[in-house]
Amino acid sequence: MPWCPKCRNEYVEGVKVCADCGTDLVETLEEGKRKPLIFGDKGQMERLKEFLTYNGLKSASLREDKEEEVFELSISDEERQKASLAVKVFLQQEAAEGRGNELSEEESSSETKDNGLAGGTEGTEQWENIEKEKGNAREYRGIYQNSAQKAEENRSSGYLLTVIGGLGLVAIVLVFFDVVTLPAAMANKFMVCTVMGALFALFFVMGILSIKSYKTLSQKAEEENTLADEIKKWCRENMIAEKVDDGLFENEECVEELKYFRRVEKMKGMIKHQFTNLDEGFLDSFIDDYYPLVFEQESGNV
Repeated sequence: MPWCPKCRNEYVEGVKVCADCGTDLVETLEEGKRKPLIFGDKGQMERLKEFLTYNGLKSASLREDKEEEVFELSISDEERQKASLAVKVFLQQEAAEGRGNELSEEESSSETKDNGLAGGTEGTEQWENIEKEKGNAREYRGIYQNSAQKAEENRSSGYLLTVIGGLGLVAIVLVFFDVVTLPAAMANKFMVCTVMGALFALFFVMGILSIKSYKTLSQKAEEENTLADEIKKWCRENMIAEKVDDGLFENEECVEELKYFRRVEKMKGMIKHQFTNLDEGFLDSFIDDYYPLVFEQESGNV
């Protein structure tokens, strides 16, 4: 039965929009737990949703706000932090492609109050500071994918290509020796065998190469896991919230997003000082996962 995510009213099958607030209905209230992240025009929001989904953020959903005439993208609380970072990547790519930027971040009045963001000139200055910190923060080339994920993708695609290529080559041999007869429309068996044989041979070779890459990436994944364990051990002993925050804010009031960017940059510096020659993507991914452990009580606001 469909539900309204705002009013939490249940409707009969076939109803698509809430009669009280005009919100599009969802199949379950679990979907309604997603909160607005960003909004913009239809084309941009569809590209952004596809980008988030491609990078593993499965809770992204899109709906049309007919009153404001915009499309609103929502995300679950669990994926909100990583989604915010992914949006930054998306905006950079859009700007690089010359598509411009019509997206605006969704901020309700209640959220503004909870985050301590003042209105008027003071609030504008705070948001300008946030954008400045974003500009000084890491430059993303894409969502980092560790070697274990790459290895698993290569393994599955490798076996699939090898099986398809092998079966295809067997079928081509059967056709060539007239064990299997081609339909009349494909009577030229020599051309068919040549073209399809080359295609299936390519699949088979690509599959073998992917399996070899899987073995190499698996070894690299073990090295990454060992390094991550060493960094975690060092962080547990040396990286506490008080030490990270020391000297960052100097008694100034900062919204949580501004705190987040400053803390992340300091955490990166602390780890780089102890562990040299770290891959930037690996370090960014590590800090994204480790940040809530350092600021456990505040992570829900970031």
